Amino acid sequence: MYKPVKFITKIPYKDFSTYYLFNKKSKILVPIETSNEKGYEFGVPSIYNTIKRIIKGTGFSILGVKIYHYDGNVFYTYLSIKNGGTVLDINISFKDGIEISKETFSPIYVNEKILKSCGIEITKELVIKALKDSG
Repeated sequence: MYKPVKFITKIPYKDFSTYYLFNKKSKILVPIETSNEKGYEFGVPSIYNTIKRIIKGTGFSILGVKIYHYDGNVFYTYLSIKNGGTVLDINISFKDGIEISKETFSPIYVNEKILKSCGIEITKELVIKALKDSG
């Protein structure tokens, strides 16, 4: 049997965080410590792995991540998924899009206007100048 709990707070420390959940009826506070390290704890999937499994479990496949708009240092991002002839673009944060792409080995696409306005063209001259300036 499951009992309802409320999320009370998260207290971050250097190497771990503690989440506090509270069951009001029994007046029990449950502290749950989690590692702050990147990646997986043994046997515990990341949220990105969970998202991947949910998408696949619903019969969809991940087409990729699309960075479609840029405004005021914010990059707007879609997660594109497909099931049969249905394609859905789900608005997600840039960071989440990158992490999902890494988790699922999915391609990342950037709108050409963003490439041109925010990107840096890598030329032979640029590389030579960078190498000279770093030495």
